[in-house]
Amino acid sequence: MARILVVEDDLNTLSGMVEILQDEGYETIGVKSSEHALKLLQNEQFDLMLTDLRLPEMDGLTLYEKAVPYNADMKTIVMTAYSSVKDAVEAMKKGVYEYLTKPLNLDELFLTIKKALQEKQILAENIELKQQIKTSYAFKNIIGVSKGMQDVFRKIEKVSQTQSTVLIRGESGVGKELVARAIHFNSPRANKKLVEISCTSLPETLLESELFGFEKGAFTGAVAQKKGRFELADGGTIFLDEIGDISESVQTKLLRVLQEKEVTHLGGTEAIKVDVRVITATNRDLEIALQQGKFREDLYFRLNVIPIFIPPLRERKEDIPLLMEHFVKKACDKTNKPVMKISEQALEMCLNYHWPGNVRELENAIENAVVLGEGNFILAEFLPLTVYSSPQAKIIEDLKGGEKEESFVKKMEFAERMILKDAIDKVGGNKSKAAKRLKISLRTMRYKIKKYNL
Repeated sequence: MARILVVEDDLNTLSGMVEILQDEGYETIGVKSSEHALKLLQNEQFDLMLTDLRLPEMDGLTLYEKAVPYNADMKTIVMTAYSSVKDAVEAMKKGVYEYLTKPLNLDELFLTIKKALQEKQILAENIELKQQIKTSYAFKNIIGVSKGMQDVFRKIEKVSQTQSTVLIRGESGVGKELVARAIHFNSPRANKKLVEISCTSLPETLLESELFGFEKGAFTGAVAQKKGRFELADGGTIFLDEIGDISESVQTKLLRVLQEKEVTHLGGTEAIKVDVRVITATNRDLEIALQQGKFREDLYFRLNVIPIFIPPLRERKEDIPLLMEHFVKKACDKTNKPVMKISEQALEMCLNYHWPGNVRELENAIENAVVLGEGNFILAEFLPLTVYSSPQAKIIEDLKGGEKEESFVKKMEFAERMILKDAIDKVGGNKSKAAKRLKISLRTMRYKIKKYNL
């Protein structure tokens, strides 16, 4: 129930107003003194104040101004028998919601109150939603205890408070978009827009029009002017994902935006100034693209001001248990199940799987296990087949005994052979790179390859 404070020095008008508002279902308090009203406003919260303009101790506008520090979200409607355009303009400038002339039209009054309270509710919901988003993407909520992720956290914390352009590097699925959001929502631009676009989701011509906007008639189907993503992000941040895949034409136009801080619509001539922080991400090796002439060197240096590298999940296995717990809780909440525990076997298999899809694949695997699982535990058999039947999983089963009763030496040789084969496969058969991955000498690698006939 909305709380309304009525301030009116005429007792008959005051009692009548309180009665009709209570009849409409509002919790209404009436006072005839502006001083009394101010004391109430300093100690209690109201959704709306309906005040006369002309009051003995202080006028309605002064009362409103003094009340704002104590009831910042309260809507105020000023009423007066002395209609004055000057007074109305002054009231609106100070933030008063509406200015009504006496004698009041009750239908107009009820409609104005309803609209004011709806606007207050919408604003409150928006503020709450923004706070939830900001909390969700706080950098401390990106999970990781590994050294690589701790380095990422330190960079996010420092970079967030600057206006510097950031380039986020890492394989698909490592969470580059989460880092971009964490930077924005912990920055001075947090209350402005974060506009995101995947550069691979649109063909070149559509990507240009989406980024930079277009004028009516710029191309077939352009029936009206449209603002681009850079204009929509003005004052905030734009996140360009998969930046390594954009065409030479888009690279050239993007470079101009970064240099001049302005965009020009397709089919237009006017330069439009924009104040936008740019964050980009890629899973491509941009240095190779530079050598091949597929990516502009000047754009590369404009984007790579602050580089942040997110290591793949296989290189930070110590983060897996924490991530699993987080995703189990998330999936259980989503499916309305009690939070399940992770069995030792499931944990062991996840720790030994190589996760080519990184954190995204792990989250999907856990959701799969939660949905299919029964009882209080995440069991290994409910993990996706790719995890459960991986070479690493087979090693675990064989080391535990499996169906065959073999000697300890045989089991260790089997495990070693599978580890070597997996490393060689991952680097396309390059023995030198495989040796570096396993941190053994090339001579040892060659010996093992010959031993196991790999």
